[in-house]
Amino acid sequence: MQYIYLLPAAFFAPIIHEWVKALCSTFQGDPTPRNTGYLTANPFKYFEPIGFLFAMAFGFGWGNPTPTTALHYRDRKRGVLVTYLTPVLVNFLLGIGSAALVGIIAVRAMPISDPNILFLLIRFSHPESSLVIISLVLLANFAFININLALFNLIPVYPLAANKILLQFSRPDTIARLNHYEKTLQVFLILALVPWFGGVGPLARLFWPVSFRIIGFVWGIVV
Repeated sequence: MQYIYLLPAAFFAPIIHEWVKALCSTFQGDPTPRNTGYLTANPFKYFEPIGFLFAMAFGFGWGNPTPTTALHYRDRKRGVLVTYLTPVLVNFLLGIGSAALVGIIAVRAMPISDPNILFLLIRFSHPESSLVIISLVLLANFAFININLALFNLIPVYPLAANKILLQFSRPDTIARLNHYEKTLQVFLILALVPWFGGVGPLARLFWPVSFRIIGFVWGIVV
């Protein structure tokens, strides 16, 4: 039952990421997103089923990558930075904003003044019992997955944002090596996502505590 409340965040967070990327690239003179149909309000254009399932299962996912062509940017390096860092920043800010909204709702509607109690309420409650609880759970999941997605895109493996940025600032021999090992790095990335021996995957062990600390810090400010 709890997976139902992950669904909106798992669906929309990667879509928002790719839509912002399409906007940023287009605004800098790149016609590729428009020509390929990615400059659209249709969310299913950015939907990627495997990435969605990974987000539902492990808290890390991805959308259908928006095609871009850096050759069209007036300043290629700055253009790549803007196009690929802005969606990461948007996901992070959406996560922070959602976490803050959880705290504000909890203070006014519950009321709750302890972030630890708020975390326990969201973690162990039955969401179907209250409209307020449903709102808190949905927003908390949206915060968690958006922050995870922002952190996930800082891994320099294709097609994540950090990879695109790294290639723009690398020497030709480094670019050649990265391209040569691209498939291998992707396999290791997938293996790092999935749980090992019934536990959580290495990426979850690395990023989940960071996400929870960020959310807890925000709650500590607003609660």
